[in-house]
Amino acid sequence: MPLPSVLKQTVMRTSIIFLVKAIGLAARIPLFRLLGSEGTGIYQIVYSIFGFALTLTVGGFPTSLALMTAKNAARGLQLFNRLVVPFLILGVCSGSLYYAIAPYIAYDLGDSRLAFPIRCIAPALAVIPLLQLYRGYLQGIESYLQASVSELVEQAVRAGTMLLLAVLWLKYGIHAAAGGAAFGAFTGGVTALCFLWVLRNKNQKGSPISAGKTSTLRWFILGPEAFLFVKSSLAMMFTRLISPAADLLDALIIPRRLQIAGLTHSGALAVYGEIFGMASIIVYLPTIVTAALSYTVASKLSASWQSNNRKDFIERSNICLEIGWLWGISSAIILFFHADELSRLIFGNEDAAAAIRWMSFAPIIAGMRELTTTILWTTDQRKAPFIGSLFGLACSVIAAYFLTAIPGFGYAGAAIGIFLFELVPLLGNAIVLHKQCKGAFSIGHLFKISLFLVLIPFLHAPLDAFLAHIGLASSALRSAISLLFFTANMVLYILYRFRKK
Repeated sequence: MPLPSVLKQTVMRTSIIFLVKAIGLAARIPLFRLLGSEGTGIYQIVYSIFGFALTLTVGGFPTSLALMTAKNAARGLQLFNRLVVPFLILGVCSGSLYYAIAPYIAYDLGDSRLAFPIRCIAPALAVIPLLQLYRGYLQGIESYLQASVSELVEQAVRAGTMLLLAVLWLKYGIHAAAGGAAFGAFTGGVTALCFLWVLRNKNQKGSPISAGKTSTLRWFILGPEAFLFVKSSLAMMFTRLISPAADLLDALIIPRRLQIAGLTHSGALAVYGEIFGMASIIVYLPTIVTAALSYTVASKLSASWQSNNRKDFIERSNICLEIGWLWGISSAIILFFHADELSRLIFGNEDAAAAIRWMSFAPIIAGMRELTTTILWTTDQRKAPFIGSLFGLACSVIAAYFLTAIPGFGYAGAAIGIFLFELVPLLGNAIVLHKQCKGAFSIGHLFKISLFLVLIPFLHAPLDAFLAHIGLASSALRSAISLLFFTANMVLYILYRFRKK
């Protein structure tokens, strides 16, 4: 594929990701104000359970199908057509089972009223597995535009349904409103699936599978490639289950342990909602940049490694890590010193300020973990990130279980758990990367180039005093000027650092 095409696809894909995230954030802000901290906690618990169930249902089949299709488009199309009906049946069965056991899940969570919102999201399990399978096939044939537009359609419909039903059902109680918001996952998924299916029928001419290929198809389904396909799908499923499992365990553990610390059930849900439904949205927002960076450099790093050009690989890796490190530190500083203003600006109150400040480390730790994982994957090192993530999950669960039960330590305990979930795999990745490629991860160099950024926060108090001295009595205006000043300095420094790279 020519380079301009690769760049075009990368820019298009990154732009769609930003747009989808922007729509989601724009919908979440009024939703937070409608539901409050407790309702947001309910919504987040329901989505945590759903995310785990969806990953368990879908597994790694979409990604395996994408890889298979990229190697052989004809066989990929055959396999996709053969998997449509089984995936639809699997989705309907999973959704029905999820709907049936909703009261038992709610009982285990200690709140029988959770059964309704859990059931509201159950229909999404019937359609989203097939939708993800279709997107896997589109990725394999490099039809990125269709897949990206379908994500945009899904997010737009989901956001609209989420807000509409939350407003209409709020009069029936906070659990009903949270259920209405959760139902948006179904309407968004089914609309996106119909959109892709209409495009498929419009573009398709004749039957995609000819009768002459039946024997080949039978060999493919029953032969050795079928075993490799299922094996790779299951391996990817176990890897992808780690993050949903962490969210699910947090939903199961933290509200209960907060009640042991002395909070009421509603108070525990409110704290959980502030941490995972409000603050996490803000602190992880800067990682969109590192995700886009990771997506962009993966192919270049892979090409350098495959061509045995170690010097170019190390140079590209270091530039990538420097950008992620500086961006992460800049974002963390802004989040820490302006948590109150950000919470007030986005949510209309300062409920999430404490959680944002405790979790301000997320952009640097999570961003560097993602970048080092991508670098290791380009060197065909997949085992190390997986093992590191498992250890991170274990440390996170242990910390959350014991620390959140300490009275007055709820925010800090949850933040430490999240910190360990990101830090442990990052340390593992750094050790493996440093051993495999000498000079590809220089801690001393990263600290050296970030000294200027670390000194910037010391100007916070003098700048605020100066603004007050010249007559700016409004604390909100002073905070806005301070935020712009720090942001401009950090961006200019990053641009200066990479002016010649």
